[in-house]
Amino acid sequence: MKFLFKCTFSCFLIFMIACSDDDNVVNSQRDLQDKIETLVKEQFNTYKLKYLSYPGGLAIKVLHGEDSYFATTGIPNATENIHFRTASITKVFTSTAILLLHQQGKLNVFSLITDKIPGTDEPYVPDTPEYNIPFKSSITILDLLRHRAGVFDVTNFAIPDTISGNYPYKGSSYLEYISQSDKQHTFTFDELISINAKHGLYFFIPTKGYHYSNTGYSILGKIIERVSKKTYQTFVLENVLTPLGMTNSSMPVLGNDQIIPNQFAQGFIYSNNGIQDVTLSNVSGNVAEGNLITTPKDLAYASRKLLSGQGILNTNTVNSIMMNCIPVSDASNGSYGCGLTFTNNLGYGHNGAHEGYLSYMVYDPINDITIAMFTNTWNLKDDMNTMKEQVYDLLEGTAYKIKSIITTK
Repeated sequence: MKFLFKCTFSCFLIFMIACSDDDNVVNSQRDLQDKIETLVKEQFNTYKLKYLSYPGGLAIKVLHGEDSYFATTGIPNATENIHFRTASITKVFTSTAILLLHQQGKLNVFSLITDKIPGTDEPYVPDTPEYNIPFKSSITILDLLRHRAGVFDVTNFAIPDTISGNYPYKGSSYLEYISQSDKQHTFTFDELISINAKHGLYFFIPTKGYHYSNTGYSILGKIIERVSKKTYQTFVLENVLTPLGMTNSSMPVLGNDQIIPNQFAQGFIYSNNGIQDVTLSNVSGNVAEGNLITTPKDLAYASRKLLSGQGILNTNTVNSIMMNCIPVSDASNGSYGCGLTFTNNLGYGHNGAHEGYLSYMVYDPINDITIAMFTNTWNLKDDMNTMKEQVYDLLEGTAYKIKSIITTK
């Protein structure tokens, strides 16, 4: 009987200690959730004091190890499953697709784009006039991934008015010019890349500098299609997004596919001309470099899984190739790898800007912290100056503070 009492009492103590530990964990998580929510609201309210009519909000998903947190303000009915346009964060997943094919031996990122696809007599890019871009025979796939190929960016820069010939888009953005007459025009890789070939456009000789290029990623999209024998959309959905658990994400490619799946955050442009709703958008000109639609939850969990080497890429591919970020210039602290930037004291990630949406994703492998966030407005009150303020103060600045809260708790 005494033995039974001792056993029962001991079990009771173990039970109480276990409950106490569980309670402490729950209380700690609840406390951190409260701190993150308070911080997000404070950051956003401080920003709103400067721009009282700002129509957007802020949504943030945070992962710390196995713990998960979500905070939002200013976006009606927002949850961690609300859809938004990620813009250039798409490059992370295009890079992943290329590196997966490399890992499988179906391509070699160190090869020239004029080299033959392994096991075939076909080059990585077509041997056609549309792909006869400057210095084509000196560009490697890795150069494209790192924005070091010198490929002129047709989507972000106006076609120089110095090009020869009587072309109506001289001095204008090619995408904007075409869209003015046909808002549902479906742009293609061939079409966009042919502009560079036709006019001999480039930034610099390959490997002689760094220049961010959406069109360079259009070439990567074409390579994915030629190597996999599938469309870019199909290959990435089946082999990258779905295995990473991004079942609530999509990649529109047609000019008339302009909506965002429900539930979604409306996208706005906020300028001296008022407020414009730009939620509907033709992203066919941004395929492989900016067409991903996702949610904070999808993006956060997939990023952590991918960049921790627990996803479709092994740790060697992630660490030695993808995360091998090199300085973009001697005068800059920024560095870029394969579809990834590295930010001191934050980690590896990418930002994105598509009309109406600014987004930011970062993963810190040392502290196992992942942050995915967006605001659903472009602030153009002072043109690019106010947009830079959004990216570096509202988004990146908030990420720094969230990380500080977690690491000092």
